Amino acid sequence: MRAEERELSMEKAIAVKTCLGVLKGRDCIYLDQMKRDDLNNLIFTGDINGYLISQHRDEKDWFPYTLTFRRVLTHFACELDTYENMAETGHLNRSSFDLIEDSTWLKSLPAREDFNKDIYQHYRLFTYDVVYNIIAVSYEFAAEL
Repeated sequence: MRAEERELSMEKAIAVKTCLGVLKGRDCIYLDQMKRDDLNNLIFTGDINGYLISQHRDEKDWFPYTLTFRRVLTHFACELDTYENMAETGHLNRSSFDLIEDSTWLKSLPAREDFNKDIYQHYRLFTYDVVYNIIAVSYEFAAEL
C-alpha cells in the first residue's frame, strides 16, 4: 500500500461540537453514572468543567450534563492512563469527545448479517478516569446552561 493510500484509510478523530462547544482535557468530563437501558441506549450523567469548554466558558464552574448514545452495538471501557499507554499517543490536551472517522474497529466488527454497519458511528469519550469507545447509531448531548 502506498503512503497516500495508507493516509486516506487511516482513522481520524474529529472533535464533537456540543452546546458547550468542544470539550477539552482530562479534567473536563466527570462521570457520576453510566447505565444501559432496555433499548440499547448508553446514558452518561455527570458534570462538565466550565473552564475547559470552548463556548459558555467561565459562565459557571460546572455544567451538569446527560450524554445518551442511541442503539449501541458495542462499547469498550479502559482506565485512562492505561488507554494512553496502549495507544502510544498523548491525548490529554485534545478533545474529550470525538467521532472516529474511518474506524478500523467498526470496519472489523463481526456484526450479524442483518445489521447495517453503515448507520453506525464510532465515538470516543475521555472522562477523568476512563476512556469509552462506543459504536452507536447516534448521540444526544444536553447540558444545563
